[in-house]
Amino acid sequence: MNQEKPLGITIAVGNQKGGVGKTTNSIHLAAALGLRGYRCLVIDLDPAAGATKHLGIPVNSFAGSLELMSTEESVENLVVSDNMPTGVHLIPSRPQLSELDGLLSKFADRTKTLDRPIARTRQVYDFIFLDTAPSAAAITTVAAYSTAEWFVLSAFPHPLSLAGLNEALRDIADVRKHRNPNLEILGVVFANVDGRATRLRSQLETVVQEVLPGRQFETSISQAVIVPQTSGQGTTLFQRDNYADIGVAMQYLRLSAEVEHRVTHREPFLAGRLGPVDYGHLFDATKAPGGCADELKKTAANS
Repeated sequence: MNQEKPLGITIAVGNQKGGVGKTTNSIHLAAALGLRGYRCLVIDLDPAAGATKHLGIPVNSFAGSLELMSTEESVENLVVSDNMPTGVHLIPSRPQLSELDGLLSKFADRTKTLDRPIARTRQVYDFIFLDTAPSAAAITTVAAYSTAEWFVLSAFPHPLSLAGLNEALRDIADVRKHRNPNLEILGVVFANVDGRATRLRSQLETVVQEVLPGRQFETSISQAVIVPQTSGQGTTLFQRDNYADIGVAMQYLRLSAEVEHRVTHREPFLAGRLGPVDYGHLFDATKAPGGCADELKKTAANS
């Protein structure tokens, strides 16, 4: 893509319950969009530094989101670009981020701590992903809700995960009322989906459809051993030579097309008038051995 003017779209990703794939979704959506030519930034807003570790950055090795929110340090000086997925940059986190409250002036508006840096990143990147902490009370989470225009809810097909969604929905409604009326739910991603648990998944999908009609993504992310393996290696599925042969990677690529389709057609999407996604340009070449890999790598090389 690499259009002259960046899209500057900010997407917070989360759930009020931990362990539901939010970081994996953030990283792989950014990597999939980066592979397709978009300029993507991931800002790790969790003191647990999940996104930072997932991208192979040793914790405490760089300044990052703590300085971004507590000082006047520039975004450019905090970005990590070496050894990142194609088209992806990172602002890392570290455990000291949990001390942010004590570093801010007592007169500072906690809801606005990301306003300045996000205004800058919008001028440089097409997609800015805010990987939030699972705590709704965390300053970083409140700030993410307050500055983003989209929110992606991450969930596992499990009743406890759904409870986290309900809490997140209440928080989003509160933010819309008091701080950020432009915040909209982009969709609900079901990850770690066991193809055998069809009954539970169907029940939860029905609940989501009733509460958030039209907001569940068509694409879900399957349960696969390779996902935690890749995370443990500090890399992404799209940095593997055989990514085009990995089913979960292709699911994330498909999901990225849904995200792109919705955010670039905001008004018809919110009005319920958005047509279906054309996936043909992503998968036309899969019929020939190695064809999909060749096409996607060509896209990456031109980004």
